[in-house]
Amino acid sequence: MGQELENPQAFLTDAQIAVAEYQTALERLSAQREQEKQLERDLEALRRETREKIERTVRARGEEIAATYNRQLSQIDTKLRRVQQQRDRAKSQGIKGRISAETEELRQENKDLRRQLAAILKKDGAPVFCRTGLFYTLFRPGSLPELLGLLLAFLFFFAVIPIGIYLFLLPERRMLWFSAVYLVDILFFGGLYVLIGNRTNGKHAAALRQGQEIRKRIRLNRRSIRGIIRGIRGDASEEGYHLEEYDDELARGQQDRSEVIAKKQSAQNTFESVTKNIITDEIETAGRPRAEELAEKLREAQSLRAELERDEKERAIRLSRDYEQYLGKTHMNEKDIGRIRDMLVNGQAVSLIDAVTKLDTPLS
Repeated sequence: MGQELENPQAFLTDAQIAVAEYQTALERLSAQREQEKQLERDLEALRRETREKIERTVRARGEEIAATYNRQLSQIDTKLRRVQQQRDRAKSQGIKGRISAETEELRQENKDLRRQLAAILKKDGAPVFCRTGLFYTLFRPGSLPELLGLLLAFLFFFAVIPIGIYLFLLPERRMLWFSAVYLVDILFFGGLYVLIGNRTNGKHAAALRQGQEIRKRIRLNRRSIRGIIRGIRGDASEEGYHLEEYDDELARGQQDRSEVIAKKQSAQNTFESVTKNIITDEIETAGRPRAEELAEKLREAQSLRAELERDEKERAIRLSRDYEQYLGKTHMNEKDIGRIRDMLVNGQAVSLIDAVTKLDTPLS
């Protein structure tokens, strides 16, 4: 080159210009890279916004389709529940009517038997309480429930009452007091029981026996009635209840429900296979001009950035080749180049190399 030796001032001026141009190239490259990144962010944001808009629209349209058919299904289900309730009530009324019809004879017989029992006891002159179930339970039990009732009555009068008096009514708890209470209880309730039993079973024994037989027949009839009721309620056949109209309406409702479900499935399938794609294409088409504009700007920015990178690389090579080998890499800035020029102008250095050397190893 020779200029660095023949005309160091011009060489330094050229070096300063080259460094300044390189710094300018770096700044332009940095700005271009930032612009490219911004365009990439804008393009990605637009694509993300498009995807989200597609997802929102598809979800909303799908929910609208489902809601339309769900409302129809809800109306049908409400109607089916109402018809089923009407059918259940009709069947319940039919069962009650059947029970009433099939047990009417036995119920009427029991009424006649009760009137017969009252007439017999009245004719015999027996006290009114002799007609009650309590009397027969206490004095003429004829069934297991009546025997259990008699046992419970004895426990109440001869155990619960005396023990309760002893525990809660007496001021002192002594065995003597308990014995006295128990004795009084036995004498009172026992005596009353024996008195009533003797008077009724003695004078009215024949009438009471007839009453006992009548009560037995009444119990048998009640047992038969319960058997008939269990048989009717357990009968799976619904013939005779006139439920055909309800069954036909329920069948039509179920058919309507199946048709709505089929239509809903068909609509959802059509939406997934056709409508969804149409919605996607419409939204993408609407956003395509802006996306293509950003993509084109991004390609231009990438091309310009590549050009600036090549320019920066060439300038760096030129600096290294033409100037760094004389000035050193650490002095490739305007300040150090200015200091080297001043040293040459002021006579502090006799040559370019001398100035660089003194700049690297300043005198202490």
